[in-house]
Amino acid sequence: MQPSVFKNNISFSINDIKDRTDPTRVLMCSPDYFDIVDVKNVHMQGHIGNTDKAQVNAQWQSLKDAYDALLTNKVLDEVSVIPGAKDCEDMVFCANQTLPWKMEDGSEVVVMSRMRHESRQREVPYFEEFFKNKGFKPLHFSNVKMFEGMGDVIPHPGKRLLYGGYGHRTTAEAYDELATMLQTPVVALELINPKFYHLDTCFVPLSKDSVMLCKEAFTEEGLAMIRQLFTKVYYIPEYEAEKYFSLNAHAFDAHGTKTAILQKGSAITVDVLKQEGYNVVEIETGEFMKSGGSVFCMKMMY
Repeated sequence: MQPSVFKNNISFSINDIKDRTDPTRVLMCSPDYFDIVDVKNVHMQGHIGNTDKAQVNAQWQSLKDAYDALLTNKVLDEVSVIPGAKDCEDMVFCANQTLPWKMEDGSEVVVMSRMRHESRQREVPYFEEFFKNKGFKPLHFSNVKMFEGMGDVIPHPGKRLLYGGYGHRTTAEAYDELATMLQTPVVALELINPKFYHLDTCFVPLSKDSVMLCKEAFTEEGLAMIRQLFTKVYYIPEYEAEKYFSLNAHAFDAHGTKTAILQKGSAITVDVLKQEGYNVVEIETGEFMKSGGSVFCMKMMY
């Protein structure tokens, strides 16, 4: 497959795409300076200054404990934490600043984000330093205004194919340069609902063949492309995806073990995950949901 971008229709099947080994290491960022100081998305409205620090720390620790348990059980290979930085109140959402990727020749690169909001732009150098220390080669866009890493880019499980959301935090044009940088095809999906401002709030691939999503987040053209690439599409009701951030679940298959970590209360989503063979871990992330993120936003796999 050529590193092309597909925005309205696709001309290939998933079997045309080369295989890929999914990552097994997790990065988190401690919530030392987490706060809601302005409104960057609709979920933050009414919550400025309205966070409970004790709950913030307890909820973050419960997620860290879940990953540490997976590390102990040899499902994950590493769990790292980067400390939060002063004046970087959203840095805890560490899915957004980068896109780590392993090239076909085995070399590891990391695409650095172009964050929409100025306060979030300050976060990026801390993550660039982390990945450089891990041996990743940083890649920078030359002509892109907005790109928010794995908040908007989600790989197809086990395949060298990327799905890229655009419209709120990432521009469609970013994917032309990204496909060339990574030598990987990209299916670009327009996001049309402000509740689902990143792709990782409304789209969760579960296997090579199955995906769960909120159809209200996408255009008909986008949904048609998704249906062509997945034989099984689970439609999660908008109310559950919005109220419980259920599609900000972190569902992954590492060393042959399927694990899904997500916010408590997502009954329909949990049922789908169990049907797909996932071990489900439900935790509380309510303090972070006030800021527009839950489990997937709070980690990076690399």
